[in-house]
Amino acid sequence: MADSRKNAVLLLAHGSPDSVEEVPDFLLRVTGGRPLPQPVVDEVKHRYGLIGRSPLTELTLKQAELLARELGMPVYVGMRNWKPFIADAVRALVSDGIEHAVESAWRHRIRGPAWVFTALISPATRDRPLPSIS
Repeated sequence: MADSRKNAVLLLAHGSPDSVEEVPDFLLRVTGGRPLPQPVVDEVKHRYGLIGRSPLTELTLKQAELLARELGMPVYVGMRNWKPFIADAVRALVSDGIEHAVESAWRHRIRGPAWVFTALISPATRDRPLPSIS
């Protein structure tokens, strides 16, 4: 890429809660805001407590760090269901003046600019040029 200061990579993943206490909020995001029966939430919390936590976010952030170093360009991370959210990553892309981002996702179901651009409708990005995403 000709000007790596204006190009970036956007890594996407589903995300995972940082603690057992965050599982109910995480599940609401996974279900699009539809509440699950309390026994289901309790069971998921119990099982999550048994494994301790998911390393997904930590591994994705580390992957971004290593990829940025290898490529010599910024790498942003956005999670569909947890922090850092895709909308936050897109706001950072816009704020940093990124003109083009190549997205990469762990799973094909979150892959694609549609997920990214649904996150763009916010006052922080409305008046700025949006990066192209491929």
